[in-house]
Amino acid sequence: PLVNHVKVQNLEGIRILMLAPCLGKFGGIETFCLTLIEDLVNRGATVQLLRKRVKGFNSDGSIENSENEIRESWIMNESERFKSEFVNRYDRRVKKHFENCDLVHLHNPLAEGVWMAKRRKIPCVMTIYNWRRKGFHPRLLAWSWAVRTADRRWYISEFVWDSWESKRISDSARLPVVSRMPSKETPCENRRGFLFVGRWIPNKGVRLLLKAYAKLECDQAKWPLTIIGDGPLRSEIEKMIESLSIDGIRLPGFVSEKQRLQETSAAKWMITPPNTKEDLGLTPLEARSVGVPCIVSMDGGLVETGGPHALRCKPGCEESLLACLRKAVQMNDAEYRKAAELAKVGIEDYVGPLSEYSKQYLELLDEKKH
Repeated sequence: PLVNHVKVQNLEGIRILMLAPCLGKFGGIETFCLTLIEDLVNRGATVQLLRKRVKGFNSDGSIENSENEIRESWIMNESERFKSEFVNRYDRRVKKHFENCDLVHLHNPLAEGVWMAKRRKIPCVMTIYNWRRKGFHPRLLAWSWAVRTADRRWYISEFVWDSWESKRISDSARLPVVSRMPSKETPCENRRGFLFVGRWIPNKGVRLLLKAYAKLECDQAKWPLTIIGDGPLRSEIEKMIESLSIDGIRLPGFVSEKQRLQETSAAKWMITPPNTKEDLGLTPLEARSVGVPCIVSMDGGLVETGGPHALRCKPGCEESLLACLRKAVQMNDAEYRKAAELAKVGIEDYVGPLSEYSKQYLELLDEKKH
C-alpha cells in the first residue's frame, strides 16, 4: 500500500491548513486530500481542511460519507487532530484559520489563498490538478500569478506540468495525487469483466463505452461491464442500456471507497476512455497497484497513468475502443497473466511515497526559519 501506517511523529505540533475548491461531490481532489491528511495526522500533524464552495456547488452527501468512513479507522487522538468545514469565498472563518497555522497547502491555484499566506509570511505550497487553459482572462492571469508565487508547486502529471511551465522553474515537481489504493490483489482466475469508475458526464467516455460493449461479441455473463458512479447522464445511460439490449451491465451507483477498491481488485480490466484532456486519471493507478491491466484512451495524463503496457485507444473513437475490448477478451490465460504482471511495471517510480509531502513541508519550514 502507498499509505504509510507506521506512526512517525516527525510532524508533531505542526498545524497545516488546506484550502480546496469543492463542488459538493466526492472526486479526485477530495480523494487525495483525505489520503494525504490520513498520512499527515498519522505523523503527528494537526490538519484543518477548508472546502471552498465554488460555482455549481451541490452537495450530495458523498464527501461526508467518505470522510466518516476514513475516520472510523482512526483512534480518537488522530480524529481530534483533523477538522473540516465548508466555506464561502469571503467567509470570515477563512481569515481566522490563516492566522492559526504553520503552513498552507492549496489545492489548485487559489489566488486569495496565496495572497493571505504571503501577507502573513506563512509557507505556501500548491498542488495543481488542471491543465492551463489558453487566453488572457483576468482569472487566468490571477491563477498564473498564484502558481508562480507559491513556495512549492506540485503538478499531478507531466501533461499538466507542461501546460503551465514550458520551461521548468525552481521548486516545481511532478507529484501525482494518490488515493488509499486497493490493498489486496485478487488471483487472476477469480477476476471478472470490465470496470468503469467515474462521473457520468459528457466526454468521460461512458456513452462511448456502452456503444462499444454492445458490439462486443462475448459471453456477457463471463465478461460483465460494471459502471460505478453517477451523474447528470444517468437517465440517458439507463435508456441506452435498454435500447441497446445489453444484459451484462451492472450499475452499483455511487459506492463507498471500500467497495470501490474491492471492485477494482476483482475486475479483469479497468477501462478509462475519456475525450476531455484528462489531467491525470487516478483509476488506472489504483488498478495497476493490484495488477489489474488497463484500457485507456490516449488522452492527456492517461498516457502516463495507464502505464507503458496498457491497451490504448483513440479518444472519442468507438471502433478503436471496441478493438481494445476484443483484444482483452481474446487473450488466453497465459497472455492475461502476463498483462497483469506488466500492469505493475513502473507504478512505484511514477507515484512515489506519500512521505515526500511531509519531507517537503519540513524542508520549507526549516528554510523559513533561517
